[in-house]
Amino acid sequence: MSFFRDVSFRNAGSDLISFLRMSERHSLPLLLAACVPTAIIIYTFYLDGMEKSKAPPPTVTYFESWPATRTIEESKAAIAERQKMTDKMIQREKEAYKAFGRAVGMDVERIEREAKAEAAKEAAARSGAAK
Repeated sequence: MSFFRDVSFRNAGSDLISFLRMSERHSLPLLLAACVPTAIIIYTFYLDGMEKSKAPPPTVTYFESWPATRTIEESKAAIAERQKMTDKMIQREKEAYKAFGRAVGMDVERIEREAKAEAAKEAAARSGAAK
């Protein structure tokens, strides 16, 4: 707050009044040219703050419902189908990451080999600790 210690609002107001009292023709357009962009920027920040302070719209969460007469086999079939869809989505995501890695110049095959080797070491360590 040391900045405002050196500011005199009385002197600033008197300077503004003396500027406005000048009889030159260009003083009012220059004042407007200085104030309008500043006012537009401040108003834009105000609108942005008002927009971001609004609560997000409520989200609706749907739950699947199944008939009470559904059998265990039907449940297992639905679970298997859902798992296949999830596996396909994960595979597409992996392929997208690989394509991105290739696009930026990474050796994705080497990275994948190293990850598989690391996973194999961890699995061996886990199986060795379990014995």
